[in-house]
Amino acid sequence: MCDIIQLSAVSGDHTFNVYMVPRQPIQRGASVITGFRVRRQQLYLHNRSLPTNTLREALTSFLAFLHMFHKPLLAGHNIRRFDCPVLLRALDEVHLRGEFKHTISGFLDTLLLARELLKDTSIQSFRQENLVKMILGTSYQAHNALEDVKALQRLCCAWMPTSEQVLRHTFTLAQMEAQASLLPLVQGKAISKPTASKLASWGVTLEKLKEAQRQCPPDGLKQLLEPLKENLKDASFRTIAGKISDFLKQLQCPELNRAAS
Repeated sequence: MCDIIQLSAVSGDHTFNVYMVPRQPIQRGASVITGFRVRRQQLYLHNRSLPTNTLREALTSFLAFLHMFHKPLLAGHNIRRFDCPVLLRALDEVHLRGEFKHTISGFLDTLLLARELLKDTSIQSFRQENLVKMILGTSYQAHNALEDVKALQRLCCAWMPTSEQVLRHTFTLAQMEAQASLLPLVQGKAISKPTASKLASWGVTLEKLKEAQRQCPPDGLKQLLEPLKENLKDASFRTIAGKISDFLKQLQCPELNRAAS
């Protein structure tokens, strides 16, 4: 599990940057790459002592920074797979997820945006450091969070994506929570990860699936899954709906599942 060492953000000319002492040891290889190390509970960057905050202090300050703007959209490179889960775990630890949820409008994953915008170019690596080099013709201190977000801001200004392109790669915290609730279905091979992502984007959660099946079997579940029909053949839709239904029955009657095995 990752600890947050540096938390940074930028909006226009406004910047936010705080440091925290990690609770886990920093691996030697990571220290060589990033320059961070801890000695006697003091954080150093390239042998320079840094002022630090507790996790609660850092996240409270971050929320105060976000409150300066009206429901900001948080952009990050590969944010859905990495930054969001780490940040949400930290917010849960200090019971600030609820406030965070009401402070932002959502997230934009610029890795996915870059893949769409640059799909017809010769660029093969979509790592942010490489994109800055290829598009902006410059380099930056890639393992410093503040320099990371400043570089990403410059990239987005250079891309000038349309609102439609941005919207395609925007997601909300509620959608993330919905997708997390569907993980048991993915692990049980009732649905695939892409299907879980689609269902989450429509606000479908595990609880909603359970409720639909409980209230109106079998049509209630099929009605809830109706948007899937647009991209699936009828036979495929029936197969997925059937697998979800069977999985939910096993959840409701685990003793039957144990007896069958």
